[in-house]
Amino acid sequence: MQTEIDNFRIIETPEAAELWFRRSFKDWFDLFFSLLFTGGAAWLTAFVFQRDEMGGGSIVFGVFITIITVLLAADCWSRVVSATGRILWIDKRAKTLTIRPNIFTRRTFPLKAVAGLTSSERGSRPDRLHYIRRSLPRTLRLRLKNGRLVALAYLPTNNTFNFGNRYPRTEAIMRAKKVADEMNRLLDAELKREGAAHQRK
Repeated sequence: MQTEIDNFRIIETPEAAELWFRRSFKDWFDLFFSLLFTGGAAWLTAFVFQRDEMGGGSIVFGVFITIITVLLAADCWSRVVSATGRILWIDKRAKTLTIRPNIFTRRTFPLKAVAGLTSSERGSRPDRLHYIRRSLPRTLRLRLKNGRLVALAYLPTNNTFNFGNRYPRTEAIMRAKKVADEMNRLLDAELKREGAAHQRK
């Protein structure tokens, strides 16, 4: 079975249930301009500090543009390292759930330790890689039974450029909720099968 939710795809087989994510045109567009703005800010910073004589105003401007460059670079880096492809999968035989929140990280949890996916922002704060954004991205997160929340995917709640979507926050909330609800349905079904198997033993 396969379910498409915008740029998310959920695939269920007898052995696994997988959540796949691909960048949309808007995501690529935003990434391109994030790289462009970061490169421009870095060039301007280098230009300011390469001057032979710098007055007080130049130093203040140089410090300001350096801070802007760091923030732009942090946001750009967070976009570059965000995972695409298979970002979550349930191994029905091993009874585990694995997530890939970025291209460098892979974490595996036993199914019995997983409470489900959530799209709620309550109690969450933007990390330092996202301070440059105008609003907190809608975060799809994994909730563990011990109360911990693990960020899985960021769905931006603002548009760098408007492509006809006047309500990006509402759209992101609805998309995250649909993905969380569908994955929780599959997860609950697997947990019930696991519980039934333990009872038979």
